[in-house]
Amino acid sequence: MAETLLGTFRPSAADPWDRAKAAHLLGRAGFGGTPDDIARLAGMRFEDAVEELLEYERISDEPFPEVDFSEVRELAQALVDLRRGGAAEREVREASQQLRRANVQKFQEIRAGWVQRMLQTRRPLQEKMVLFWHGHLVSGFPDVTSAEHMAMQLALFRQMATGSFKELILAISQDPAMLSYLDNNSNRKGKPNENYARELMELFTLGVGNFGEQDVKEAARAFTGWTFAANEFVFRRNQHDDGMKMFLGRTGTFDGTDVIEIIFAQPAADRHLPRKLFEFFAYQGPEEPVIDELAAIFRRSDWSVRAVLRALFRSALFYSPRTVRAQVKSPVELVVGAVRALGVEVPPQALLRALDLMGQSLLYPPNVGGWPKGKGWINTATILVRYNFSKLLLDGTMPGAGGRRSMTGGAPGRVGTRARPIPLEQLIDAGRVWTAGDVITQLLDRFIQAPLEPRRRWALLRAFGTNREDAPVTIDSAQFPDQLRAAVHLIMSMPEYQLT
Repeated sequence: MAETLLGTFRPSAADPWDRAKAAHLLGRAGFGGTPDDIARLAGMRFEDAVEELLEYERISDEPFPEVDFSEVRELAQALVDLRRGGAAEREVREASQQLRRANVQKFQEIRAGWVQRMLQTRRPLQEKMVLFWHGHLVSGFPDVTSAEHMAMQLALFRQMATGSFKELILAISQDPAMLSYLDNNSNRKGKPNENYARELMELFTLGVGNFGEQDVKEAARAFTGWTFAANEFVFRRNQHDDGMKMFLGRTGTFDGTDVIEIIFAQPAADRHLPRKLFEFFAYQGPEEPVIDELAAIFRRSDWSVRAVLRALFRSALFYSPRTVRAQVKSPVELVVGAVRALGVEVPPQALLRALDLMGQSLLYPPNVGGWPKGKGWINTATILVRYNFSKLLLDGTMPGAGGRRSMTGGAPGRVGTRARPIPLEQLIDAGRVWTAGDVITQLLDRFIQAPLEPRRRWALLRAFGTNREDAPVTIDSAQFPDQLRAAVHLIMSMPEYQLT
């Protein structure tokens, strides 16, 4: 059988499964890794390395702290009681404002906990998929006012991360955060709200051009009565339009479940999500034959996301020059990957502040279309923040983006106390360091996993006060820590570091 464009990667002496490819897989299917992480994966059989990432349920992940919503629930109930009891408008307004402030605080706790989870998880692909779904099946503050609903949605994404997309679409259609974000909680017979029906087809499942305006209207009628009470999905039969509908060429007394069934019978449903997955994990603008292959796998597997990812991660195309180092890191990939690579401890709130300055505020998406992609992450407002992010990790401050500012969002200055010094033994293997070139090679292996052109290496040599690769270095000298930090800052400021 002729080799397809997607192809299958078959390690050989000429093209081995090695550290560079393992680093690429960890960077795309997770958030990167330390040299030890990369070496361990590279030491496995290629197929086993891919399966370890995909079959993450086999790996026990440490329990992560849950956000306590008891106070918010009490405040919400108190507000309900005040309204039912006919309390004065001022009293109701104050209680409403108190509830809003409490929810905003919980949003911050969820964000901090999620970043911490990305840093510590032993299931990187699962958490990478939560990030993908958050940018594809978009919900967020301020349209979602309940922090608990957003926590529930992230838990849903985590539970169904690589499972059946069709089942996930049904679940998200009944998710309180989504129902409020796209106003389906106000969708009722005689007054249909089209927001969810439109985005379900346009952004989530089919794509532009694969449905008409009448299909939107009919689908909206089918979803009437789908709402929630407290934290539970509720179907209000008295608000549902059970009349005849014509949707995507089919006629019947459809409800939302029927609409989803009909959507997944469309040829466009085979291709839409595989394209989104490919662009997230590989590169923008994939060739149509590649999407043809993934679409066929998607349908044959009964809409399994894992089946599509397995084909992608085992493909020759995924490890080709077309894909490797062809993506601009998203702010989350940049921030989480850097902290993991350095092995430093930074307050999650400081990392959230960095993400906000770079343009990716978790749980605060700019619109239902999610965040920009690729080169859209780079502009005059974010480039200096990205280049100077290492300053936060090295000394607790970050210049740029409006001057020297604290990464906690408070007064300018340092992040509380100085960030913990980089443990040198985690950055380099002192037993293999004799020259400046040795140090640079080890740092590049940790941060870029690719050779640098001579002029870039020369700039790194200058950090050690030399222009010679074979210049000796003394790692226990007084100046070496500062030289090492300067070299790390230079590497993390290079364009090559912005790519994955």
